[in-house]
Amino acid sequence: MFGKKLSAVLLSIAVVLSTVSCGKGKAEDYSSKRLATEAFGVAENGDYQYNGNDLKQLTEQDIQNMNGGNAIIVYDDDHKYVTTIIGKFYEKQVTDMESALDSLDGIASLLGFEKGVQFFGMYGEKNAQGYTHYTFQQRYGGITIQYSTLRIFIDPQGYVCGVSNSFVPDLGVADPKTMSNTDAEAIVQDVLNYNNVSAKIYSEYTKQVFYYEYDHIVNCMVVYSDNPYMDLSFDMPYLAHYVDIDENCYFLNIPTSNLNEGNGNIDEYNTDQYFANLEMQTWTGTVKYQDGHTEQISVPVSYNPKDGLYYLADKDRKIMVADCWNFIYNYFTLDCITSSNNQDWDNEYLITYYNYIRVFDFYASMGVRSIDGFGMPVLICVNYCDANKTPVDNACYMGRFVGWATFCSSKANYSNQAVDVIGHEYTHGVRDGSMGSAVYMNEQGAIHEAFSDVMGQLIEYKYGATTDTEWLHGEVSGRVVRSMSNPNLYSQPNYVGDLYYATPTRVDDVNVNDHGGVHINSSLMNEIAYKLSVYGMTIDEQINVWYNVLETLTPRGDYDDLYASLMFALRVYDLTQYELAINTIFDELGLTGDRIANAANATKPGCGRIRAKVSEAYRDYSISLYIPLQNNKYILAMPDERDDVIDVLIPAGVHYIYLYYRADLNEEPKLAALDANGNFFASEYDAAEITITEGQTIDLGTIQ
Repeated sequence: MFGKKLSAVLLSIAVVLSTVSCGKGKAEDYSSKRLATEAFGVAENGDYQYNGNDLKQLTEQDIQNMNGGNAIIVYDDDHKYVTTIIGKFYEKQVTDMESALDSLDGIASLLGFEKGVQFFGMYGEKNAQGYTHYTFQQRYGGITIQYSTLRIFIDPQGYVCGVSNSFVPDLGVADPKTMSNTDAEAIVQDVLNYNNVSAKIYSEYTKQVFYYEYDHIVNCMVVYSDNPYMDLSFDMPYLAHYVDIDENCYFLNIPTSNLNEGNGNIDEYNTDQYFANLEMQTWTGTVKYQDGHTEQISVPVSYNPKDGLYYLADKDRKIMVADCWNFIYNYFTLDCITSSNNQDWDNEYLITYYNYIRVFDFYASMGVRSIDGFGMPVLICVNYCDANKTPVDNACYMGRFVGWATFCSSKANYSNQAVDVIGHEYTHGVRDGSMGSAVYMNEQGAIHEAFSDVMGQLIEYKYGATTDTEWLHGEVSGRVVRSMSNPNLYSQPNYVGDLYYATPTRVDDVNVNDHGGVHINSSLMNEIAYKLSVYGMTIDEQINVWYNVLETLTPRGDYDDLYASLMFALRVYDLTQYELAINTIFDELGLTGDRIANAANATKPGCGRIRAKVSEAYRDYSISLYIPLQNNKYILAMPDERDDVIDVLIPAGVHYIYLYYRADLNEEPKLAALDANGNFFASEYDAAEITITEGQTIDLGTIQ
C-alpha cells in the first residue's frame, strides 16, 4: 500500500463527455460532442446510488480478489481515497468513453466521487500493444480545474486494467463569482510594477479557472505573462498568475512551459500554410562540434520559388528555424534562417536543426508526431536572448505560440550539440501534449523535470550520440549539468534525505525554494532509470517503459503513483522480471512509505544534522536555510509541508547558516543570518560559526 499527500473528502458526478474511436483524436473534436448523463448520488443512509438505484461499491479486498491479489492500489496520506489502481475493477467490456466512465460505477466511493464532479472527454488513444487510454479533465460549473485529470486504461481484450486519478473532491454545487479579464490583468500588472519587472501579458489566454491548493479550491482568473525570472526557472518561460476572484486580490504565480490555449484552438493559426509553397531539397556537408570532432550530416532544406531563397525548414516534418528575438519579442514575426545558395549555413544552426529532427523522428517512431501527436509545426528559435537581445545561457521549450511548438537555442553555450539536452526540451512539450499540465512543485515537479532528463538520455543512447556510460546530462556540449549515476557530483541527492535533498514544502517559490526542489530532487527518478540499466534493462525496454509511464500519470501523481505506473508498464511490455528490481530500487532510494519520516531518519558518513522549527507566525512564508559549502556548492533546506520542520543532513565541519525568506511573492526575498544568540534574523554580516561533528544533531531552535 502506498500513501500520498492529498486531502481526501467525498464528491459525486455529473458527467460531461464525448465519444471517441481508438487512435488519438484532436481535443476540439470532443469539445463539440458532449453527452450529459445522470449523476452519482448518495442516499440519506450513505449508500451510493446511480439513477436512484443502489450502487454496490467495491472494497479494496474486492479488487484484490478480482486480480488474484496482484492489484496495486495507491491511497492518499489519510487513506480516504484512491489515486491509482493497477488491475481489473469492472467485469464488462469497454468500447468507448461513455462505457469507460460506466466502469467507475463500482469504485466511486474509493475515488471519492459524490455530487458535483464533471468529466470532460479530452482524447482516447491506443498504443502499439493494443492498450487504450481514455483521458478526462475535470470541470466545475463549466470551468476547468487546474491539474485535475483522470485516465482509464483498457487492455487489448477491451477490459479495464487501471485508473489514474487527479480529480479534486468535495466541490459542492458550482456557483462561482466572475471577474473581467481586464480587471484581472490590471491586478497582475500592479504586481509586476510593484516588483519593478517588465513582462508581456498574453491577454488572449486570460480565463477563469479553479485552482486546487492542498485542501481547498480557489476561484481564480489566470493571466499568463513572460517569466521575468527565466534564469531561475530554467525552461519555464511563462508565469501563470492566479487572481483570487472572491478576495479580489493577487493569489500566486506558477512558472509554466505552456500557454494554456484550451480545447479547440490548436489549428486556429494555420501555421502549416507556411510550408505550402516550399520545395524540398537537401543539404549535405560537415559540421564541427565544440570538442573539435566533425561529422557529415544531411538535413532537409526548402527552396522558396517566390523569393529564390533556401530555408532551413523541413516541409515534411513541418520544422522551421527562425530568429528568436523577432518571434518572441516582435509580435511573432518569422525572421526565417535562409541562404541564397544552400551552402553558407551557420554551423550551430545546422547542428541544432539536425538534432531536433532526430528527436522529432524518435517520438514519431513511437506514434507521436510533433509534441501533441497531431503534427503541430515546430519552430526552432536560434539566438535565444532576452528582450534587450542579451544572449540567454540556456535551452528551452517555450511552449505553444500562435500554433507553433516553440523551442529556443542559444549561442551562449553548446547545449544544442547534445542530443540529451534537445531531447530534454522536446520531452517537456510531449509531456504537455500528453498530460495537459502538471503540478510544478515538490515531488510532482521533480518527476516532471526527471521525465525530460530520462527521455533525453535514452534518446541520446538510442542514436549512439555519446560515448558516455555514466548517464551524464549535457556532456557532448562540453558542460555536464547532472549525473544520473552519481547525483551528489552536481548537488543532487542520491536518496530521500541525502545531502542536498529538498523535502516537500508548503509554499511554492522559485526564488526561495526552487518550487520545493524540482531541479534538485529530479535525481531520484533519474537514478531509478540508471539503476534499471544496471539490473539489465535495455535502452529499448526503458524507452517503452518510461513512455508508458508518461502516458499513465496524471498531473498530481507523486512517487507512489510513479511506482504503480512503472509496475503497470512492466506488465504491458511483459517485463515483469524487473518487478523485484523496482521494489529494491524504491527501497534503496527511500521512496517507499513515509518520505518525510524517511528523510528525517536518513544518515550519511561524514555528516551531522541540523533541525529548526518554523513558528506559526511564519508557516505561510517562503523560507529556506541557505548553507554554503565548498566548491561553490550549497544546501537549500526548507520546512516540510506536514510539520513545518527543517531537518537536513549537513557535512561535518564549520558552517555559516543564512535565512532566505519572504512573506509573499510581492516582496523581494530577504537574506538574514543565524547569529551566536540564536537569532535567525540577524544581519547577514553577523552570521555565527556553527560547528557540527559526524553523527551529531544540532537543534537550532524556532524561527520566530
